[in-house]
Amino acid sequence: MYKNLRSQTVFLEMQFLTANNEILDIAQEAFVYGYPIVDNHNVIHKYALDKNSGEYKAPFNHIGHTRRLAGPEDRAVVSMNVDTLYSFAWLDLRAEPVVLTLPAIDAGRYVSVQLIDLYTYIVGYISPRTHGNAGGDFLVAGPGWGENTPPGVKRVFHSPTRFLLAFYRTQLFDAADLINVHALQDQYQAQTLSHYLGKPNAATSGERPEYAQVMPMDVRKESESLQFFAILNAMLTEMPALPEETGLRTRFEQIGVIPGRPFDPADEQTSQTIIQGMRNGLMAMYNRARTMRSSAEIFGSRETLKRDYLSRAVGALLGIYGNAAEEYLDVGYQSDSDGQAFDGNRKYQIKFFPDLLPPVGAFWSITAYTAEKYLYTNSIKRYVINSPMIPSLVKDADGGFTIYIQHEPPGEARQPNWLPVPREVFNLAFRAYLPGQAILDGEWMAPPVVCVE
Repeated sequence: MYKNLRSQTVFLEMQFLTANNEILDIAQEAFVYGYPIVDNHNVIHKYALDKNSGEYKAPFNHIGHTRRLAGPEDRAVVSMNVDTLYSFAWLDLRAEPVVLTLPAIDAGRYVSVQLIDLYTYIVGYISPRTHGNAGGDFLVAGPGWGENTPPGVKRVFHSPTRFLLAFYRTQLFDAADLINVHALQDQYQAQTLSHYLGKPNAATSGERPEYAQVMPMDVRKESESLQFFAILNAMLTEMPALPEETGLRTRFEQIGVIPGRPFDPADEQTSQTIIQGMRNGLMAMYNRARTMRSSAEIFGSRETLKRDYLSRAVGALLGIYGNAAEEYLDVGYQSDSDGQAFDGNRKYQIKFFPDLLPPVGAFWSITAYTAEKYLYTNSIKRYVINSPMIPSLVKDADGGFTIYIQHEPPGEARQPNWLPVPREVFNLAFRAYLPGQAILDGEWMAPPVVCVE
């Protein structure tokens, strides 16, 4: 009898451990899968819902413009560029499609509209690469819309989610160019298809359910909060399950990740197991980030990234809404030429030879960030050195130029080439817009960041 009781006890313990391990694994998977979605919700809330957020842009189906380059005070999105002025339009596609209209753009200026669904996959682009600079009308439709393309519309983009971000980047050449950029932004339009066709709107906002009614969270600061899964459940209601994810969604239901449901773990033990799964997921993301060679691995369409949810999550971790490789490539930098992390107590240089400048169709830039990937407050308010600045840079004897990356000024003669960084750990991003084939093929490599002192 004792042996039977002991055997039953061992059997139950094994069952418990098996169930516990499965919860742990599912929680890790769901955390990695949901990280970009939850981070995305935080941005939506600040930009399109909370008028008191300090970063509010515009309500759904309207375009909100930033009238200045990003600065250290902008903290809703990490790793923001300071080469273009941003515009944002969160599109509500539940009732009907939305038509985006762009004016003609002069040939030397880069303007793009990146279309990003709630998963943070890239649905498509309107840019010089895809449609030239002539402008035009472009229709964005939500799930299930299958009508004929209206007259005058150049292209239809289909979103798998009921909300989508139209993310505009308008290149600014210098301070005097600001008035021209503002004039362009004022010509960008977003209107429902009904309005575009001169008909009554298909539905008023009052006839549609409210967008996900759940408080946002900063997942970078609260990576172990179970509010994460409450947000994920709310967001998934606007993200119809695709055939390739039906099995995954069913697996997530075992821990309570169910669209539209409150998230309520069965007991404290389950909660702690799920939190440990979140920790494991975050660790897997950091480990993946350390092996990343370029932004091409972590940003792109669903067709490009396929089911690599870990890389998609790393994209959100390092800088949500990043570009696809064919539009933009981050070609460095993870460390200095010796493989060491960047330290603002040291001094660095990047040497550009005149015949080895980045081969790009638009422009390139090198931006400095804090350890948290925000822009660094500095005395000269310089956050970037980019290709439009080349005429103002001090040239070397060979006709090239050297960029000085350090905390203290490098001296008056070198100040035009100085990129200030904090006196602590910092990050650099080397961006290439419309990268040439040599960059895409890896034949052109970014010049190294050399520690000189």
